[in-house]
Amino acid sequence: MSEKKSTHIRQEEIVQAALKVIGQKGVGALTIATIAEAADMTESNIYRHFGGKQDIYFALAKFIGNAVMGKAAAIAAGSRKPWEKLETIFFSHITLVLKNPGIPRFIFSEDIRLGNKKLAEKISLRLNNYIDTLAGIIEAGIAEGDFRQGISPRESAKTLLGIIQSTSLSWAMDGKSFNIKTEAEKIWRNYLTLMR
Repeated sequence: MSEKKSTHIRQEEIVQAALKVIGQKGVGALTIATIAEAADMTESNIYRHFGGKQDIYFALAKFIGNAVMGKAAAIAAGSRKPWEKLETIFFSHITLVLKNPGIPRFIFSEDIRLGNKKLAEKISLRLNNYIDTLAGIIEAGIAEGDFRQGISPRESAKTLLGIIQSTSLSWAMDGKSFNIKTEAEKIWRNYLTLMR
């Protein structure tokens, strides 16, 4: 007899399965049936842990928020130089996308942003917090001489997020046809040169 898993573990498995479906087929293909198939569960088992697809969307937003924004905040609070913090956040974000290609497709999906106002607001709030964290690091970098005077911390933070977004989306939607880590290294070097 297989060991019974806790609700928390099952919910994590369901979220991971949903990300897998989104990464492979997009948000439009996400149904309870496709999640159940990806999680190797029955549909009734999915409903045991979530009220429906909308609840899974919110769980996805929470997972992504913790994985991306939570990690960025922890790195920002550390004692490294600002440019090192920014570099660590950038590559940890790219690594997370590499492991979970569904993340950028979910976050920037029109189905999500137009179809659910509360969820769109929650995601926007998380993104703004992320931008604020990056901007704070950049502002400290300007003060410490890591980054050049005259640049705008907030716009530079938005630029970095845009770079992550465009690289991640093109990689995920282009069938992972290029090495995202190699591409990210080139992009990071260019961004850092512009910032200095």
